[in-house]
Amino acid sequence: MSEHDKHTLARVSWLQSLVSHRIVPVSFAKHLYKRCCSILGAPYDEAAYQAMYDEATKHLSVLDLEIRRLRDQQTGEHMLALVNTKADKLIQGATRYTANEIAFIKKLVEEIFKAKKETYSLPALEAVRLGSKVRTHLTRDATEELLKNLVDHRWIDYSSDGIYTLSTRSLLELRNYLQSEFGEDYYHTCTHCKDLVTLGIGCMNTSRGCTTRYHLHCARNTIGSAVDDDDALYRLSEGFSCPNCKRVWKSRPIGPRALNLNSSDDHDGLFSSQGDRSQADMSISSRRRLVADEDEEEDDEDEAEYGNAAEQSQRHVSAREAAESDADEEEEVEQQQLTQSRSTRVKSEPERTPQQQRSRPRAAALEQEDNSEEEEDVKPRKRVR
Repeated sequence: MSEHDKHTLARVSWLQSLVSHRIVPVSFAKHLYKRCCSILGAPYDEAAYQAMYDEATKHLSVLDLEIRRLRDQQTGEHMLALVNTKADKLIQGATRYTANEIAFIKKLVEEIFKAKKETYSLPALEAVRLGSKVRTHLTRDATEELLKNLVDHRWIDYSSDGIYTLSTRSLLELRNYLQSEFGEDYYHTCTHCKDLVTLGIGCMNTSRGCTTRYHLHCARNTIGSAVDDDDALYRLSEGFSCPNCKRVWKSRPIGPRALNLNSSDDHDGLFSSQGDRSQADMSISSRRRLVADEDEEEDDEDEAEYGNAAEQSQRHVSAREAAESDADEEEEVEQQQLTQSRSTRVKSEPERTPQQQRSRPRAAALEQEDNSEEEEDVKPRKRVR
């Protein structure tokens, strides 16, 4: 086998490994190619690696694929990923996700990227609720399973505090989609390296139009060169001016730290999806806390629903009783009016004319005279007998 064939086979093997891993640190990518060359007996050096990299990039462009580099925002490590160059084509054409799941993924990306105060994150409870906001509702279990799948496939990161964020792979793969979909209102870049920043620090004078933002690793190389840890960068204030607005610098957090979590080491609690940890490795205490919060929220919702139902039922009962009371009162009033009308109703005597009034005493006198004559006739008859 010629040297050219050996390098060609080594390049193909390296690309197959990259397709399998999707995203790897640059140091690990070099180790993979060195291993391929060692197996095939081909010489390896930095020049050979760079030549192989350029050759692979040329061939991948025909397939709408590209090898991109990006520094991990948390660790500062240079990452290498094989991505699609056509916006979010990977998500749209992914066979492992249904159309309804793809709709959920887009909704999840939108909620994370448009979060208030540039937190670029979403609590687990809110992420689970998104399942009921897609056209065809996802059940709670289906939503949790899909979120776990996205973490395992390195699309999103999950922290021990129950916070979801976009992973380095998502930021690389969806770079064009995020920029065109959300624009300058949400797509902010680092002042130093010009890459997208979703985890870092910014100038506090945003109300005055200052747009200065830094990745943590970029801030350590510029404004925070004398600082050796991330917590100190978040507390960085005074002592120097902002390079953009020229006002006294005061740091404001960008990312999950802006949620004002209680833990002092919130940034350390956020792990990258590139490591060995996944959502399944979440601590028992965090799981219990998450489940307790969910149960408490469900209880509150049930109590609210029960209270509303009871209140509504009470209103119906009160309305019915009031209606019956009004009907009884109306019936009683009608009965009283009927009774009064009957008691006060007197049959009026027929009116008599003056002639009738004068003839009545005369008729009475004649009647009395007739009665007297009858009595006189009876007495003589008794005597004769």
